[in-house]
Amino acid sequence: MSSRATTIFIQVLSMVIFALISAAVPQYLPLIFVVYFAILLIVSSRLATRGMKKASSVKGTPLFREDNPAQVAVQDDLLLQEVKDQFKSTLVLMFLPFILVVVLAQVYWMYINQIIESYVLQGISDSFLSRFIQVLIFYAFISAVMLIPRWLMSRRFSQKKQLMIPQKFMVYKDGIVMDGRLVSYANDMCFKLDTRRKYTELHSAKLPFTVRLYTLEVSKLAEKLREVGLRECRE
Repeated sequence: MSSRATTIFIQVLSMVIFALISAAVPQYLPLIFVVYFAILLIVSSRLATRGMKKASSVKGTPLFREDNPAQVAVQDDLLLQEVKDQFKSTLVLMFLPFILVVVLAQVYWMYINQIIESYVLQGISDSFLSRFIQVLIFYAFISAVMLIPRWLMSRRFSQKKQLMIPQKFMVYKDGIVMDGRLVSYANDMCFKLDTRRKYTELHSAKLPFTVRLYTLEVSKLAEKLREVGLRECRE
């Protein structure tokens, strides 16, 4: 099963389970909804880090190692402005789902729920089944609303991907270990050098972010990346 299909399955299963729980104990609906919303955010964050996995499967000795990229990064005068711009856009997109959920949850129970009661739940005598359908539609509505900020984030990051700057990294034949996570080499992965600012960037359509590796030994790092089969990006 693909990662996308797995994500959809988890979302649908969570929706049904939480709707059943909410129908059984409707007095705890606000608390149950908070838990459900938290799960949605966790799933979204997992999608944001796709392309990375635990580094326990890496074999062999590192071809290149940098234990303190931060010391090199602080010497980059342009990095602060890049991080500021990234932080502002990320902050807006992080708070947007909360604002949408709070506002639209009120809209749902004040207006949309009345329509559902009149046209969907009419004729259903079982109170538990009625509550289940009512809450299930609510969760489906919120999940659909959450697609809006997700779409905005994917569009924003496709135009300019977020920077990922590891605290330490090691280059292996199988991939690059960054802060205990492994980024495997993709067929389309390439790298860009900036010898003045002392970093090498990894670019791939399969990664939702741009990896920036700071080191004083930029040329040596580039040499090792060529050894594992990566090429320099074409402008």
